[in-house]
Amino acid sequence: SESGRPAGKIIAFLSAKGGCGATTLACHVARELSRLNQSVLLADFDINAGMVGFLMKSVSPYSITDALNNVHRLDASYWKALVSNGIPGLEVISAPTAVAAKQQPKPEDIRQVLAFARTRYQCTVADAGRGIRESTMTVIESADETCLVTTPEIPALHQTRQIIQRLLDGGYKQERLRLIVNRVPKRSGTRPEELREILGIPLFASLPEAYTELHEAYSQGQLLPPGSVLGECMERLARKLAGADPVKAKRRALF
Repeated sequence: SESGRPAGKIIAFLSAKGGCGATTLACHVARELSRLNQSVLLADFDINAGMVGFLMKSVSPYSITDALNNVHRLDASYWKALVSNGIPGLEVISAPTAVAAKQQPKPEDIRQVLAFARTRYQCTVADAGRGIRESTMTVIESADETCLVTTPEIPALHQTRQIIQRLLDGGYKQERLRLIVNRVPKRSGTRPEELREILGIPLFASLPEAYTELHEAYSQGQLLPPGSVLGECMERLARKLAGADPVKAKRRALF
């Protein structure tokens, strides 16, 4: 890789079905990884319905489609024009907003863009979209690990089980899968060991239902404040994915 740096890591986020919150997790985890002093790229490969640009208030007129259509000219200066940057250490490349841009990307172009990202960032967080399509498969096959995001509802768990089965049957290694159950209500009837029985792989993380917190943050055009309940869960998740030490109990401000 350029400048002799070790190649960066790629973490993909895959939603079991629409509305599981994988994009919200990807955005917050990317921010938390950048706060761990990593150089991070947040890339939206959900060509049809990507929301990363909206949530991150991305200002670049370009999108991941421009990168995918121009892999032959991917270099530092071209790339710099494509990404947008609002948080130190974190760069964002969004999905296209125009409906016209929705032609499906070629697998080899996805692989090349991700390989290029590895040379430039310590960590790339890739929103792979939802379900199992050719493009999502290419993203997760190129990634070091895949966070499969679901919710405790029966239809979502059903989809999750099918996806896990398909991945494992196709030779995807279980140790590269990170099962995350999002929006777990306070009084959830399902225990982690039951989920493991239902889904066949261990639970990596579960995150609480925090609709009001998220709604307030998003209506102000911001991500969650780091000190909020869900914000702290996101920080713990990012640290676990990065292999960093767990967060100490509530830090007190030093004046």
